[in-house]
Amino acid sequence: MKKALSIALIALVAITAIFAQAAPEAAKSNEPSGELILYTTVSQAHYDVAIAKFNELYPNITVDYVYAGAGETKARIAAEAANPQADAMFGGLQMVDLQTMGDLFETYVSANDAKMQAGYNNSTGKLTFHDVQLPVLIVNDALEAEAGVKVTGWNSLLDPALYGKIVTADPTASSSAWNNLQCLLTDFGGWDSPAAWDYIAKLMQNGLVVVSSSSIPGKSTIAGEYTVGLSYEPAIAKLFAAGSTGSHMVFWEEGTTSVGFASAIIKGAKNLENAKLFMDFLQSDEGQQTYLDAAARPASTSKFVSEADATKYMVDMDTIVVKVADTEAFVEHTAEIKEKWNEYWAKYGKN
Repeated sequence: MKKALSIALIALVAITAIFAQAAPEAAKSNEPSGELILYTTVSQAHYDVAIAKFNELYPNITVDYVYAGAGETKARIAAEAANPQADAMFGGLQMVDLQTMGDLFETYVSANDAKMQAGYNNSTGKLTFHDVQLPVLIVNDALEAEAGVKVTGWNSLLDPALYGKIVTADPTASSSAWNNLQCLLTDFGGWDSPAAWDYIAKLMQNGLVVVSSSSIPGKSTIAGEYTVGLSYEPAIAKLFAAGSTGSHMVFWEEGTTSVGFASAIIKGAKNLENAKLFMDFLQSDEGQQTYLDAAARPASTSKFVSEADATKYMVDMDTIVVKVADTEAFVEHTAEIKEKWNEYWAKYGKN
């Protein structure tokens, strides 16, 4: 009898041990896993930090990516609409993109969307906003002094001494250049303001140079190829943090507009649940911290501190003139604005 009881107890202990071991295994099997494929426009440094943090939270999700500029990425998503090859576009999207791409994105509002600042919530159900960028002028110190011009804003760019020495990316193709154009139009009265388009004609006639990539104005101005470049704050802050000298940032005395950037889930995403987790992550405190560490301004209402070198070059917004752009009007009239820009460039641009 005692022997039988001992055998029964041993069996019970063995079964308990098996279930005890199985419990963690079951928990692991319930953790998110599989793949997440991203098309991204963010810098390699920021991408690496963001994905490392995402994988701390979701170690069983394997993340792969394809990097390209915003225009190329959006064209790829459109071309693959019938058979999507990625799950989400990470970065590079603005409200204006909904006009041409709204049907290519899934409807999803992140679990952390309520944490975002007013004006940067996912009001459309499509765009997950995560950072706020300021357009900026980058000015070469030596060439500014040589020209005898003090660059302070739009009006100073019309000085004949700057003829052929001002560079921008193409606002009909580059998101950062589009932001600069929105700022210009806002400062001169709106997208359809005669004063705004009169200024654009004069700027083009002053030898404005239009290049293909948003990275060129900052780098080429610092290198001394141009006196002034139209760029955006994070790009220039990173160049300064990497050791670039001899130039400085200028925020328009007429007013600088802030612009929200977003990500979105691609319609038909094969890894939809993982893409949703990624949208949640981008607006979480952990995800928002990675933006500040990359010298971008988090869209969250939470407060963050960073020791990243680039952040010391970011301006205190209380020290500059900030204006609110009429985003809805720019979205509604994007095609008209771009068409008019092209017409003006054909008539007044430097050939």
